[in-house]
Amino acid sequence: MAKPQRQALQLDLQRNTAARLVEQVADGLAQLIEGGELRSGERLPSVRQLAESHGIGASTVVEAYEQLVARGMLLARRGAGFFVAARAGQNGARAVFTPHEPVIDSAWLLSEMFADERVPIKAGCGWLPGKWLNDEGLHQAERRIIRSPGAQQVGYGHPFGYAPLRQLIAQFLGHWALDVAIDQVLTTHGATQALDLVIRTMTQPGDTVMIDDPGYCNLIAMLRLAGLNVIGVPRVPGGVDTDMLETLARAHQPKMFFTTSVLQNPTGTSYTPACAMRVLQSAERHGFWVVEDDIFRELGQATDPMLAALDGLQRVIYVGSYSKTIAPSLRVGYVACQRDLARQIVHTKMVLTLTNSEINERLVHNVLTEGHHRRHVQTLNATLLNAQSTLNAKLAEAGLTPFTAARGGMFTWATLEDSKLSAREIADRARQKGIWLAPGDFFHLAAPEKASFRFNVGYADAPELFEFFRSL
Repeated sequence: MAKPQRQALQLDLQRNTAARLVEQVADGLAQLIEGGELRSGERLPSVRQLAESHGIGASTVVEAYEQLVARGMLLARRGAGFFVAARAGQNGARAVFTPHEPVIDSAWLLSEMFADERVPIKAGCGWLPGKWLNDEGLHQAERRIIRSPGAQQVGYGHPFGYAPLRQLIAQFLGHWALDVAIDQVLTTHGATQALDLVIRTMTQPGDTVMIDDPGYCNLIAMLRLAGLNVIGVPRVPGGVDTDMLETLARAHQPKMFFTTSVLQNPTGTSYTPACAMRVLQSAERHGFWVVEDDIFRELGQATDPMLAALDGLQRVIYVGSYSKTIAPSLRVGYVACQRDLARQIVHTKMVLTLTNSEINERLVHNVLTEGHHRRHVQTLNATLLNAQSTLNAKLAEAGLTPFTAARGGMFTWATLEDSKLSAREIADRARQKGIWLAPGDFFHLAAPEKASFRFNVGYADAPELFEFFRSL
């Protein structure tokens, strides 16, 4: 039997604040439930009673009650009203998810690390701290989306993506001397999907492709999943080893070369102009495509060469993203390429996933046009360069050797030169001390001789990390 209804329920509602009355009512009731003043099974005042006792509209109460139903704090019973839902410890404890003890391997880095919150120092993660992102610009864009007509928020988007955003992308590429039309640009669900669509459209199992080595661990997994023969081109501080690239291209006649020209993940290195020209010359000689994964372009320097601009999209397929400068959760990336190829990639996209979320693409467009994004990127670049310089110095003091001098960007790659332990063994020891590391063999095609690690400059400046390496 339900408990007697409480007769006098008073909420402190402020009408001269920015908080909506609906949220005030919902939050006030939630506090009473969490504090035990409203008990499990207790019936709440009717909509009319609560509205009259607080001088608010019935629709406000209905919306607040429905919010609490959605949160699992209230139960709605047809014809009877709203009741406080049972809480853990009263009608049996709720099941609590306890993740298993992690194994530090590539599968963990690709999936579980994103959800595992047990270890406080995420020195090897692949995203920026939330406080370094333009949260205010994103919030303003969200408010503009909410105020837009409902017709703009429902239905499928265009197969190529939201046209105003694609026009902005074309303008951005134009700043780097790449003349591209809007029908040469298509949006994707992040840069990872962009790479996958290129792979599915342009390769077949058994084809040979080349990649940076070390390189993007997700890309290595995607290429192997596609049944491709994957060959690594050594990464050097000025880009890639172009002599080795030429030798490998001559010997294996690859279909494609996947590379990052600016602030590469994991090494943080960028191409020199000379390296860029040699790569394009090799592609022309041996007839392979170059896929330029350029998601860190905005974080680089004005002098960093863009392969797509130097080539004019003749043999280069360009991939970009907004996950590093706006928000990774939006998952908005893009491809720029030849027109005919763009149509083929769009066909693959529609077969696999249909269109992308136009709401997300409108959010990105709003962030880019609300007037603060350029200044945010400038501030972020300075923050990253300072953090990288500081981290490199501290890693060197702790016994590691950074791969290159600080150039900015998210990542530093460093090696423990004389370690008798493998990078995975070191990472497992670090995990036991509350530190996530990203071992170098996650990013190599074959196990490297030395213990190397990728460090995220936004998370790695922790005294415990440097003390751990000194203790080895």
